[in-house]
Amino acid sequence: MPPQLPPTLRIHHNPDPTAPKRRSLLATTALPTPGTTIATFTTPLLALPDGASMRTTCNYCLRTPTSTGPNPTSGTPTSPSGTQPPFSLKACTACKAAVYCDPACQRAHWKAGHKGECGVFGRVRAQAGRDWLPTPVRAVAQVLLLLHQGGGGAAAARVREAFGWGVKGKEGEGKGKEGGGDDGVVLEGNVEGFRKDGEVWRDMELQAKGAVVYAGLGEGEEVLKQAREVLCKIQTNAFNRLDADTGMTGIFLDAGLAMVNHSCVPNAFIGFDKRTAVLRTERPIQEGEEITISYIDNTLPKTARREALRLYHFECDCPRCKDDLDVYEVCQSSPDIRLNSFSLQPDLAKLRNPSIDRSKVSKAEIDAIYKKWQALTVPEGNDEEDHLRLAQARWEVCRPLVEAGMWAVEPLPTTIGQLAMSWQTSYKMVVYALPLLCFISTECDPIKLVAPFMPWRIKGVMGIVMLLAVTGEFTASGELATRCTHEGIVGTLAMADQVSMCEALLRLAIHHGSIGASEDWGVLKEAKAMLADLESLEGREQESKLLRAWARDPEDPEGAAFFESQVLGPIKALSSFAVETLEAMLDGKSLVKR
Repeated sequence: MPPQLPPTLRIHHNPDPTAPKRRSLLATTALPTPGTTIATFTTPLLALPDGASMRTTCNYCLRTPTSTGPNPTSGTPTSPSGTQPPFSLKACTACKAAVYCDPACQRAHWKAGHKGECGVFGRVRAQAGRDWLPTPVRAVAQVLLLLHQGGGGAAAARVREAFGWGVKGKEGEGKGKEGGGDDGVVLEGNVEGFRKDGEVWRDMELQAKGAVVYAGLGEGEEVLKQAREVLCKIQTNAFNRLDADTGMTGIFLDAGLAMVNHSCVPNAFIGFDKRTAVLRTERPIQEGEEITISYIDNTLPKTARREALRLYHFECDCPRCKDDLDVYEVCQSSPDIRLNSFSLQPDLAKLRNPSIDRSKVSKAEIDAIYKKWQALTVPEGNDEEDHLRLAQARWEVCRPLVEAGMWAVEPLPTTIGQLAMSWQTSYKMVVYALPLLCFISTECDPIKLVAPFMPWRIKGVMGIVMLLAVTGEFTASGELATRCTHEGIVGTLAMADQVSMCEALLRLAIHHGSIGASEDWGVLKEAKAMLADLESLEGREQESKLLRAWARDPEDPEGAAFFESQVLGPIKALSSFAVETLEAMLDGKSLVKR
């Protein structure tokens, strides 16, 4: 039987064996509201943390011990009220490798596959001297054991069906281009496609062999062939389970979710929350329209996108690829622009008619810029001079984009973002990270990710909150002026109501996080806890009243005026200092008072 799908979806089969898409998922009803949940997937075939992270993540529910965050009123770490208290992870008493947050998760994982793999880690420890496996190797070993050992209950039965164990002539499409049986069960592996890529195939052969050896299944050619096929199916159909809270990755494989096809201009997106994947609308979807997501970073230049899709063994023919549209052109045609009226870029005219000069750089030159940027060698150590030289080289490579004002075109946003990330953790440079994050949130992200409820845009807003917590403390103590040489930054922060700025940004994060993410998302829970702390402060009743009115109705006259003057104004001012700050640093000028 096919994977269970909600009534909002149906499988469409194309009878043409030469069609690039043999199978797709269609909407059975109109989904006009962006952020609507289309389907929730809670029983994946595989859900594994990445590599060594299996020692710091519950191996079943994929929770990590709760971390603390800075309080925007003090800049000091706190345990936010209302969040789940930290917990400890306990190792499996048999293998001592897999860890769990509680006995219930350990029992559930035992049934889901750990019963078979538990003995694997003893062999790993004996032969490799470690207590974890690379994620692909562990995934293949887990599947092989479920296929070979018999029994295993419902979990094993679902794995056997999805991987075509004992089923002849049944291969579904999955996330590749070839098609097969009409039941939509068996995952496609694209084995021949992988085999043609010599270097990739050699790596996959090594991973498959490792999985067979550690699973204790011998090294016969038949089982090695099975392992290679399993690995190809995992690589073709599994998703990178990127956790927006921690940045940790892993594998998430669900047969139903694997049927969603790719587009570089998708109408849906996937969010991961622990062991659950949620498919949501990114833009309005019509009845009968195909549901599509992006398998890759779809904001990359065309050549880079094609390279990223290479291992999926198809060539994308979406509008972005056919017409070689850049991020500004895609943004201009997006129906989600209107949602930015409640965001850090409420100037919708700027999104519809950006002030860029395309005569400064052609699309072919953009591809060349990205390729040259990628070729720059990243220093292995932490030498500041080496990293400064890399930043200078990257900035120079991006110079044509700077001159064209095309701040949202890669690799320029990543260049700025990496510097911001580096400065956030630097005692000397942390103040200067704030203008960079404000710039990214107003000039880059709204173009690249038009819908303001996309998780990475929410993370950007929360990043500004965290830095305002730090600079707020510096301002209150009088330390800011001794740490920063930029009079504009110092003056803006000295005059700003940084607590009101934090409250407004938290309200933005909570509003959009409630649309684009699960209520259990750590970022959303932390934002709610921080807002509760701010609302408990005395003497801020009037400011909070105005911000609540603005959050209920962005066009409320008094609330909108307060937001414009006390929140958006300072953010725009800080953003305006970002480029000159970058130029000064990259020219070797000191930004820190001695």
